[in-house]
Order: sequence, then C-alpha cells, then structure tokens
Amino acid sequence: MNPTRLITRIFTLVGALMLVGALMLVGGWLLYQNTTKFIASAGKAQGEVIALQSAGSSSRSNSPTWRPLVRFTLPSGAIVEFSPSSSSNPPAYDKGEVVGVFFNPANPQDARLDGFFDLWGGAAIVGGLGAIFLAVGVAMHFLLAGAPVKRRRPR
Repeated sequence: MNPTRLITRIFTLVGALMLVGALMLVGGWLLYQNTTKFIASAGKAQGEVIALQSAGSSSRSNSPTWRPLVRFTLPSGAIVEFSPSSSSNPPAYDKGEVVGVFFNPANPQDARLDGFFDLWGGAAIVGGLGAIFLAVGVAMHFLLAGAPVKRRRPR
C-alpha cells in the first residue's frame, strides 16, 4: 500500500473519531439538558413496583431482561401505571419496592423513575463514550503528528 494513502486513511480515521466524539458529547449534553428540564417541571410521587415484566432476551444470552411495572397516585387521586423503557438482568427493582417517580403533570404517562440510571444513564453513556472517542482521536492526532518521518536518501 502506498504510504501516502495509508497516512491519509489514518488521519481520516483520527478525524472521524474526533468528530464522532464531539457529536456524542453534544448528544450527551442535550440528553442532560432534557432530563434537567423534565425534572424542573415534573411532579413527584411515590410509586410501587407492582410487577416485573419480561422485556425479552438480551443479545448476549438467552436469559430475559426485566423492567418494573410501577403504579403511583396523582395528587388528583387518579392512579397511573407505567413501565420505563430500560430493562436489566438481574432486575433492578423488586416487586413491592417503593420507588420515587417524576411525572409530567400534563401527561402523567410520561414518567421516569427517580434513579441515577433511569434519569441520567443515557447522558452518562453517550457523553462518556463521546469523551473517550474524542480523547483517543486527540491522542492519536498528537502522537501521529509528533512521529518522525522516514525519508529516503536520494540515490
């Protein structure tokens, strides 16, 4: 392979890593802002895990993942049941467990559990991966930029 073509491909990869990392950091920040706004305008209630629902098998194993079905009562007395989109194996919650719930007063079905992963997991994962991609891309850039260049002597 032509050395110029190889160098071009390596720097293209480094640039892509830095771009993807930066975009993921922006995505993590947007997820963080979305959650912050949601919490600021949300109502808060105590809920109870009334069941664990199978969410299917994970891609790595045949064992099912579980998500809680949560019931909580609005200040008006109306009862709301919801299930978060995230699931895990083993289950993160037990049947009968009391949990904090944030809900949208205008649409109580739009609710989130008051737990780190349920609130901040998306922002932490996307932002963390973005930081890693950006750091690797920047490190590769500086390492490659400082690498000595072999030159052929004229014959």
